[in-house]
Formats: sequence, C-alpha cells, structure tokens
Amino acid sequence: MVLPNAVSQPMIGGHLQPGSTAITSRPLRTPKTLLALAAAVLAALALRLVLLAGPQTELEADEAIVGLMARHILQGERPLFYYMQPYMGSLEAYLVAAVFALMGSSSFALKLVPLVASLLFTGLVFETGRRIGGRGVALASALYVAVPPAFLGLWSLKTRGGYIEVLVIGQLLILLGMEAGKRRELDVKTGMALGFLSGLGVWVNPLLGVYLLPIWGYLVLVMRRRLLGVGLFVAVVAGVAGALPLIVFNLGNGLATAGAMAGGPSSPQEVAVRAVRLFRYSLPVLLGFSPASSSLTFFWPAFHSSPGAWAVVLPTMVVLACSLLVARWRGLMDLFQGRGEGADGRNLILLLVVAVPMAFVASRFGDLFSEPRYLLPLYSAVPLVFAGFSRLGGPGRRLLPLAAAGALCLNIYSLLSLDTRLNQPDTAVGSTAANRAALIDYLVANDRTHIYTDYWLAYPLAFESSEMVIPSVSSGGYNRYIPYAHYVSVVSNPAFVFVAGSKEEGEELSKWRERGVTARSERVGVYSVYWQAVPLEAARP
Repeated sequence: MVLPNAVSQPMIGGHLQPGSTAITSRPLRTPKTLLALAAAVLAALALRLVLLAGPQTELEADEAIVGLMARHILQGERPLFYYMQPYMGSLEAYLVAAVFALMGSSSFALKLVPLVASLLFTGLVFETGRRIGGRGVALASALYVAVPPAFLGLWSLKTRGGYIEVLVIGQLLILLGMEAGKRRELDVKTGMALGFLSGLGVWVNPLLGVYLLPIWGYLVLVMRRRLLGVGLFVAVVAGVAGALPLIVFNLGNGLATAGAMAGGPSSPQEVAVRAVRLFRYSLPVLLGFSPASSSLTFFWPAFHSSPGAWAVVLPTMVVLACSLLVARWRGLMDLFQGRGEGADGRNLILLLVVAVPMAFVASRFGDLFSEPRYLLPLYSAVPLVFAGFSRLGGPGRRLLPLAAAGALCLNIYSLLSLDTRLNQPDTAVGSTAANRAALIDYLVANDRTHIYTDYWLAYPLAFESSEMVIPSVSSGGYNRYIPYAHYVSVVSNPAFVFVAGSKEEGEELSKWRERGVTARSERVGVYSVYWQAVPLEAARP
C-alpha cells in the first residue's frame, strides 16, 4: 500500500526543524530512500534465513498446529479460529495452505508466511520513520526491526496465532491514521481501509485492540465533529466486513470470544506487581538485555546471568519511559485540546506506547512477563524513539547514528547469545527435528503410530510425519484436534511416548505401578516408548 505524501515542511540536512510538524514530504521513490529501504529489507531477509537454518527456530507444537490446520484446509476443512479456542482467527492457516499448495508441506514452507510478514513489517516501520523524521530515522528504525532483539527475531518467524501479522496490520493502521489526522479528514478510501483492517485484525488476533484504541482515539481528538460523515460510516461497514467471521461465530456462540478474553488482575496489589514485572523483566526481554522463555524454570537462571539483571536496568527503563512522555507532553496537550501540533503523527504513536503496557497489565495475559508476546506492538513505536534523537539541535543530532549503532550492537548480542533450551517448554527438552524423525521412523516401522504423549511432542510428530503418527495429548496441555484423540482412544494397542527421564514419564509410571499396569518398553534416542500396556484402560490417561 502506497500512502499519499504529506505536505511540505521545513527541513535541515534531511531532518525537520525543531517546532515543525513531524510529517515529512520527502518522496518515497528517491534513489537514496529506495536504497535505504532495500538495505533494511535485505538485512531482515538475511538474518531470518540464518535463523531458519539454525536450531533456534525449531518447530514447536503451537506452530505445528497451524501447519496441520493448513493441511486440513487443503483437504476441505474450513476452520474459523485456531483449533479449540474462540479467538485467533485462521487467516494465517489459510495463507500457509496457499504456500503448501504451491510448495508442498514442510516446516520451512510453514515459516515462509511469517518471514514475508516480517519483511513487510520492516518496510512499514521504515515508512513510519520516514514520515515522522526523514530518511535517517526511517533507516535507523527499519534496521532495528530488521536486525532486532532476539525476542522479535524469533517471534517474527513463528506461525503461532498471527502475532507478526498483527504487527503488519497495526503498522498499516498507524500510517493510515497519521495520514487521516494530518488532513483532518476521513475520506471514503481511507475510511474503508482503516475499517476493514481494524475488523480483520481483531479476528486475526484480539491483540490488535491495543492499536485500535489509540488510533481511533487520536482521530476523534484531531477531527472531533469532522470525523462524523461518510468516511466514518464506510469505516464501520468495512470493519463489520473485515470482522465478519468473528461476528458470525459470536452471534451463534454466546459471545464466546469476549468470554475467553475476560479476566485480569483481582486487586490493586496485583496490578502493581504486574507493572513492576513489566519494567523489571518484560522490557529488558523486549530490548534484548535478557532472554525470554515460556518456562520460569529456565527463565530465572538465564535472566539473573544476563545484563537485564544489572541494577541499573530497571531505573533506566523507568527514566526512558518518563523521558518519552515528558518530551511529547506538549504535543499530547495540543492533541487533547485540539490546537497547535495535535495532529502530529508522533502523538498517535505515543498513545500506542501508553496503551500497550496498560492493556497488558490489565488483561488475563499479564502474567506472561517472561515471554511478553502481548507487548510485541511496542516495536511499532521504534520510529518515535529515533525521531526524538533526530530532533535534537546542534551536536545532539549526532546521537541518532550513535543510538542506532548501540541498539544494533545490543540486538546482535541478544541474537548471538540465544540458548535453544529457552525456546522449549519444560516437557520437550532435548526434542529436535532430527531425533523426532528417528522416532517417527521407529513408530511407523513397528506399527506404533497411535500414541499418547505430551502436548509439546504430539503436534510436531503429527506434522513432521505427515499425520502418519496420530497423537492424543496426555500431559502438558489438551487435545487441540479431537479426531486424533478419538482415533487413539479406540485402538487396541496404543503406544506411550515420553522424553526419557522426564517428570512426565516418572509421574505416568508411578500411576501405572499404583494401578498394576505392565508394559513393554524401548529407548529410541532421547525418547522412551511403551506398548502392550495391560490392563490398557488403567494405562490410558
């Protein structure tokens, strides 16, 4: 999508004069600008191809489910949402299905959709930076997300709930909102695009809501009564069209999506604890000071041995957040009072910076501080930070390249220090595509293809075996695809698969001893396989 260029503003050396509106008029298609954009996108592509060639992007269960959904779509299924939940629409699975139709089904093909989305996100961040600060800010911002902190690098390659797609849609909405705010008018075309993307994005992942409140709030504050008109009506209609799968489902299922999203902190004390954790743990993860992990068992030792644990980091996070707010305070007051530079696009992004952590702390997902994927939209605000450096007068302007270089060095450090164990749940330690392939060969050769196993093994085995291995979940989660569970429940000799020596294996064997169950077993690489369990009904989970 190519957005119209802004009106001309005073420029000095490629940067805005202090006090001028932060929307640049420099054409996008100048050779230097196109070269800068191409360099950022190529850097993003190169890094992600390197990550895909390494162990850090090993297929995990939640990603494998999207791959299985894509296969089932090609076989005639039409899911509206991620299996077994009333939110996170299936757009990602349909896109993957299209790739599978062209290239065949594989883990690499599965990850091409988020890879392409991450390249689009890089380009859109470039355009956002260009509009609020010129080419220097655009390049610094795009390089930051092209060679990002490890957390964004890994999540930009995950087919898991449409997170990277949300960043793409959200960045498009920011650009459209900035353009409409600059013109102080919501025309029909912009209203249609804003509305449709808003509705589509909420279906893809309710996380998009953290973009909608600041963007539409910004438009209300900038336009006030002028917002009421044909453009807004078209936006509402287009929004309904974009969210139609979500709306139809909820009308027939008692607003199940809203019910699934409900919940949050139960007391002011819990809100305070979450806010402290956000600054202490989540922001260092986002910025690359600390690694992320869904397992607190792995997270705590990794965090305490990382720069994120340094005493200076927490106050620095607080000071930076406060500085950002103070620097834009006058602009925010102009926005709320409807005067001066209220329509400055930087005000829209600052509203996003405020909305994202507030929504995170208040939501049912606010406890996920060690793997803060619900804070990913904060990466959309990167251009605002670099634009702040670009507007410093005199020698201070030299801080922009220094800040960009420092940030990239930190990002590279976080990428180079990745520990593959942190990207795995507790129950799948040691599981890799290579040893799962050996396990699949063993199970197929010995006709032990219907298995009970842990959630984090079940779906990679199903996907990587082209569904020759049919799993039912016995620990670590629940059955996302009920037909699998049914098929396993009716076979006369299912197998039981564990990571050898795992807690899950120990707990299951303890239950079997209590129930008098006996079974044959064999070690296959890092896995233990049991079969011919007697009595079988006592052995089934």
